[in-house]
Amino acid sequence: MSRLQQRIENFNRAFSILSDAVSAYQNNSMNILTHMALIQSFEVCFELAWKVLKDYLDLNGVKVYLPKEVIKEAFASEIIPDGQIWIDMLNARNSTSHEYNLDKVNAIMTNIAETYFGELSRFNKQVKDFHD
Repeated sequence: MSRLQQRIENFNRAFSILSDAVSAYQNNSMNILTHMALIQSFEVCFELAWKVLKDYLDLNGVKVYLPKEVIKEAFASEIIPDGQIWIDMLNARNSTSHEYNLDKVNAIMTNIAETYFGELSRFNKQVKDFHD
């Protein structure tokens, strides 16, 4: 199995967990354990998503290494339709580990459940067409 295919499988598993976490959060947004599950599963899922993009670009002859570079190149290559949402997800992923302001954390969780999950869901369908 290629690195890309392995990464896609890992992403698919992480996406499934994120999907469960989003459902749990939407059913009980006051539960602190649901908050933790939502944030952690988003972090893992997003990390794997940009690495899938990196591996896909690499297979197509584009060498980029940093997440922001990968996102910019994937957008420029029309692999992802909305580069800004990916930059926003990157910023959210980077801030969740170091954010202690509850209002900001709540805003990030809302964005995960209402916006980022939708984009990752779209990407989850798209990666089925990625072949090496």
